[in-house]
Amino acid sequence: MTMTKFLFGSNHSLHVILSLILILLATTIPTIYGEGDLSDTNYYDNGNYALTSPAHKSLVIAAGCFWCAEQAYEQYAPGVIEVVSGYAGSDGIDFPTYRNHPGHYEVVLIEYDPNRTSYELLLRYAWRNIDPFDAYGQFCDRGFSYQSALFYANEEEQLIAEQVRKDVLDLHPDWDDASVVVPLLERPFFWRAENYHQDYYIKNPWNYGFYKERCGRTKRLKEVWGEEQYFCYHDLELSCFNNTAVNEDGMSIEAVVNVKNAPEESGKARGAPVWGIIVMVVFAMFVVSLFVVGFMTSRWKKSAIDEEGKESSETEQEADVAPAESI
Repeated sequence: MTMTKFLFGSNHSLHVILSLILILLATTIPTIYGEGDLSDTNYYDNGNYALTSPAHKSLVIAAGCFWCAEQAYEQYAPGVIEVVSGYAGSDGIDFPTYRNHPGHYEVVLIEYDPNRTSYELLLRYAWRNIDPFDAYGQFCDRGFSYQSALFYANEEEQLIAEQVRKDVLDLHPDWDDASVVVPLLERPFFWRAENYHQDYYIKNPWNYGFYKERCGRTKRLKEVWGEEQYFCYHDLELSCFNNTAVNEDGMSIEAVVNVKNAPEESGKARGAPVWGIIVMVVFAMFVVSLFVVGFMTSRWKKSAIDEEGKESSETEQEADVAPAESI
């Protein structure tokens, strides 16, 4: 049996194509899903992120998709040490997961250094990263878990949160108080999300950029807050604030941002996520494989017919020679 016949004969061609596709998928699935554990049971049962220093503090906010909130704070907000994606809600179930978290907001827990920033300043960043008029979700994401909310841990933080809200409304006198639907709530128990969701914007920059752009987050924030305010709160140089930040002692100090040294956003629109590109490549390979198999199969059949014709001709010649020999 020739190699051509083995690879492209009717009994083997489909197996070869399927094998090639499976090999391709096996090598690209990690790219589609990114790094990290996809298991629904990958939670921390203490529910709380352990601060890296006893001198640090934390706050929790809900600003829609936690991937985007994580990036906004880790990359642009001063004094931030770490941001952790998770779930929180006073009426939420215990041990929530991404596929099962009724009663929970998607939130981020923000660890910060009070010597380099403050709860008040970070709340100002929170407001500039949400659509305060959307009561049913944020941007393209719909449902309770994507609604916005700002949380306070004690009476002092509650007073600060109320004052920041008042300051925002004072800066926008044309806004109707009743139309601003961001609730100020007592801080609930925080449940850490699966590893897959942590630092998603760093581990999966292409997929993240595609999602964020198609979801319309940046576009809507600029519509609500204006180009200038958006820039001021999404600027690695903090040029609007002379590269300074006010800490919890009221002192103005040099601002420190982007502690993970994440690359600056390109701002370029992406035509498709990585998984979409891979699907198109697999489909293209499948079509090409079918074409090659069809072409080679027809060649093989033609060759087989030629061989059969040749064998038939030789048989006829032998039959003609045999009577002559017998005479």
